[in-house]
Amino acid sequence: MSLTDDLIGLYRVDSQLRGLRTRVDSAKELLEIRERKLGEVQAGHDETVARQRQSQAHIANLEGESADFEQRIEKLRSELNSSTTDKQYQAILAEMKSLQELRDEVETSQLSEMERQEAVTAEVAETEAQLKERTRLVEVAREECESCQQAVADRVGELEGEREIAAAKVPERILKLFDEVADQTEGETLAPVIEVSKRHREYSCGACHVQIPYYLVVDLHADDNKTVQQCPNCMRILYLETATAES
Repeated sequence: MSLTDDLIGLYRVDSQLRGLRTRVDSAKELLEIRERKLGEVQAGHDETVARQRQSQAHIANLEGESADFEQRIEKLRSELNSSTTDKQYQAILAEMKSLQELRDEVETSQLSEMERQEAVTAEVAETEAQLKERTRLVEVAREECESCQQAVADRVGELEGEREIAAAKVPERILKLFDEVADQTEGETLAPVIEVSKRHREYSCGACHVQIPYYLVVDLHADDNKTVQQCPNCMRILYLETATAES
């Protein structure tokens, strides 16, 4: 077999192997994305719950202040009824009025805080629903990832063995080039030479469709089974298809 045949054989096995690994990598990436989004939703939910608790504590404090003012007002009301002079009466009345104003301010704040608490409670319910849905999506992605890994595990092992056999047929320096191009092109390592016009000696790369110099085609026809030619544009390794090679 020629070097081109060996490279094509390696390419076919390598493409299948990369395809299976890409499936697994895609499943893992989806799981990571969903886990990251779940973490963001969880953080938002925790922050909302914290605000809800702060609001509840604030309302409880305001209720305590309001009750304290009410007790003090009731005590002054008793003192008012037992006052003996007009001066004492007016002083107690003035203090009661002041305390009532303070109590009213506290109650107004309490109503405002209760409205805020109602809003934050709605947010908590919303983030809980989001958290539940995101948790479900993560579980689905995890199951799909595990299923994908199990489904391709045996075939990946087989292809790895086949690739080792195919790679052993290719000279080391060319195998190194093959691997470099494969990494750069996401596994699309080889490209056929397309005959555009034999009369005008026009040929193009079958991958990027850019015209390639005629001398490269000549070199491929004169293959000594030791060298390879690359597309000057996309750097894929070129090969002649049967019809082109025989022309």
